[in-house]
Amino acid sequence: MSKQGGAKKTNGQNDQNLVNIILSWSLRDVVNQDLFRDKVNPIPDRFFGLKSYLDSFRAPLLEEIRAEMSSNLDAQANCSKPVQIRKMVPMPQDARRPPMYFVTIDARRGACPPCNGDIVVLSVAMPLRPSDLASNGTSYCLAHVLQVYGSCTFLIRSSKRIDDYVNSYAFVVSSLTLIPYERVWRSLRYEAAVKRESALLKVIAGEDCICMQSTSLTGAPPRPEMAGGTDVLLAGRLSAFGLNDSQTGAILSCVSAVQCGGGSSKVSLIWGPPGTGKTKTITVLLLAAMKLKYRVLTCAPTNTAVCQVASRLLALRKQHPDACAGRRRCLGDLSLFGNSDRMPIDNDLDEIFLDTRLSRLRKCFSPGTGWKQCLRSLEMFLSRKQKDGTQLLRYNFPTHTFHPISKELSGCFETIMSQVPMHCILESNYSNIALLIKMLDDFSKLLGQKSVQEEVPTWWRQKQKRGGLMGYSEEVIRSMREKMSAILDVTRTLMRDLKLPLTRKFYKIKEFCMESASLIFCTVSGSAKLEGEAMDMLLIDEAAQLKECESLIPLQLSGLKHAVLIGDECQLSAMVKSKVSDNALLGRSLFERLGLLGHKKHLLNMQYRMHPSISIFPNPSFYDGQILDGPNVTHTKHERSYLPGAMYGPYSFINIDGREDRGRSKRNMAEVAAILEILRSLKQACISAGQVVSVGVICPYAAQVEAIQGRIGDVRVMRPLVLRVNSVDGFQGSEEGVIILSTVSSNATGSIGFLSNRRRANVALTRARHCLWILGNATTLSGSGSIWGELVQDAVERRCFFDWDDGGASASRDISHRARLIGPERGGAASAFDTQPVGCEADTICGALGSLRLT
Repeated sequence: MSKQGGAKKTNGQNDQNLVNIILSWSLRDVVNQDLFRDKVNPIPDRFFGLKSYLDSFRAPLLEEIRAEMSSNLDAQANCSKPVQIRKMVPMPQDARRPPMYFVTIDARRGACPPCNGDIVVLSVAMPLRPSDLASNGTSYCLAHVLQVYGSCTFLIRSSKRIDDYVNSYAFVVSSLTLIPYERVWRSLRYEAAVKRESALLKVIAGEDCICMQSTSLTGAPPRPEMAGGTDVLLAGRLSAFGLNDSQTGAILSCVSAVQCGGGSSKVSLIWGPPGTGKTKTITVLLLAAMKLKYRVLTCAPTNTAVCQVASRLLALRKQHPDACAGRRRCLGDLSLFGNSDRMPIDNDLDEIFLDTRLSRLRKCFSPGTGWKQCLRSLEMFLSRKQKDGTQLLRYNFPTHTFHPISKELSGCFETIMSQVPMHCILESNYSNIALLIKMLDDFSKLLGQKSVQEEVPTWWRQKQKRGGLMGYSEEVIRSMREKMSAILDVTRTLMRDLKLPLTRKFYKIKEFCMESASLIFCTVSGSAKLEGEAMDMLLIDEAAQLKECESLIPLQLSGLKHAVLIGDECQLSAMVKSKVSDNALLGRSLFERLGLLGHKKHLLNMQYRMHPSISIFPNPSFYDGQILDGPNVTHTKHERSYLPGAMYGPYSFINIDGREDRGRSKRNMAEVAAILEILRSLKQACISAGQVVSVGVICPYAAQVEAIQGRIGDVRVMRPLVLRVNSVDGFQGSEEGVIILSTVSSNATGSIGFLSNRRRANVALTRARHCLWILGNATTLSGSGSIWGELVQDAVERRCFFDWDDGGASASRDISHRARLIGPERGGAASAFDTQPVGCEADTICGALGSLRLT
């Protein structure tokens, strides 16, 4: 019953639906590494037009989907745990509709259903490895999850009719999260791309050679024709943010490029090496765009990255309220959307998070309880008549009637002022709303100013009693008359002039919020939900981490005049699981391709993160020495001393003669033991000093991460250390005060696996602010013929190389006794903490290392 030969249906590309293509595969196709080998061609640097550009990604993308499905069906994959099916019920059959079934799973043992859009495998029996279904003859069926209902039931579309076996399938296992791939696939449709008439996409595809002109970002001053105009005015405003010259130049160049429209390059590249303030540059650029009334979409590959940009923008607005035209509390121009379960939404971000905004505005826009009804209630209260037609004194209504109306209206308008953009409210209405809230507050205070009755004449108390004004002085009542008349005037003005929605429907409120926002934040994949929205500018952070085909999702939005890509191709690129697709350059980013074609990149050339002792190696190794150290890191205040001994200075290489254990992943228990001892000593030192220190432990291999985490247990026991243990890839984009880097590899052949990747090395070596301590086997690393050999040689020459003695005490002072400084004498004695002198063994090692020919 296993399906065979499904890949034949994908050759012609007539079926544009990605789900149809995948459901045409058999599991033998999925595990076949050669399925697309002869169909995948390397993605070129240049293209012959839009169609050839889009088509070049299709086969590599299908191969990557196949590889991920195959990987996920491995028994080791977290997402491939088979779940038992309790029952399957077919939907009413229709010849025009594919076969669909309701599946209910057994919810015991914490089983959970797949997610919307997943590709799953139904099977008769649960194999030891789900991938074995391809060869053991067990009946199976591929299916697409259309909708999940509750915690146990979901609707699937199956690859074939299974009515005769509907009660036979006993297990379901997820094999692919399809939605991100489906969004990329839709962006590759040529007919749809033509209809969008995206000038920016044509530029990127090579149909318009303007993207290769030298008018792109060069860091040069604004063009003469712009002098005295917006650029000069903007440059003056930028001075308040404390930017360096390279940051200011990047912002001005981007703004000039947008303003000049077709006369300039449509794509700007900002090269942001580690710690050079690219997030600050981005946020100031966004504030400048708001000033110039541009609509900007800001994207990043991950939820964490996009939330970081949005969070920094909010912080910058608080620091510089003038940049918000005095309306810092008005956040309606900013909108962040995405999956709340996966986004780190704190209290500040919650103010601009779309889901929160919708729930708040629903009450404010409701016809029955919203702003219009609140104004109407207040007007009725202030204008009520007596039965005989004479107007009641407007100030003699009971306080308990006024306060709820006032509170409801003030709360509603406070939400609107915060959550609705200024241009939707209008300046005059905004001022009237603020005035009305203040007038209501002042009037409430007046209601509390009752006189002491004994001091009031009898005739006045009688008059108050008849009018319902018992306890108020004549002066207060006069003031109440005036204020209530003024309140009524403002209320009627707002009733007439304020034009805001009156609806409780979420989709209408959502449309209003998205159409009115000036700055929108989401992931690159999530931008697919913005189809139909017109934007002026696209800004993609961490653009070098994206496959170029992923960037096409936001790049096809209508109205885009300019795209700004911020990234660093010297750090990790997008992950590609298929070797075939990787060789075809599927993982290459648009940022990197344009750079290879000569598109100028604006370099942010001053780093504010690393102590100079840390930056001195990666700067020439990865950036040709172009990066300057900022004044903050060269200041003595940036230097930290947490443990005694030269080995625990800002930078050191600690040579450990351990042994690597090989399995599915590598680990080195000697380095694990050294790390644990360093952490214990560091913890004790921080407790004694009353310090809180952020510490990151970086390991290139998952097994080493697991070994360290297993020994530590709950990281909270390490307080006051704020500890994080993760892989190199997991630390990209992060920074910590202290970084302990475990290189793991220790063998006689100099084999270091994917640690030899220069981009991965760059990430690992640039995460620390104050201290970077590298643990590794110097002989293995030196013999690897990689950047790590250069690092060992550099440590020797700089007298930052230490040998870890595997025995001895564990107290924080004694820990320095276990390290011996190894390196040539360079004018000056060894540190007073280096209790063991450099002897003949050290000289021998130093000589051996110094004679190595390193590449």
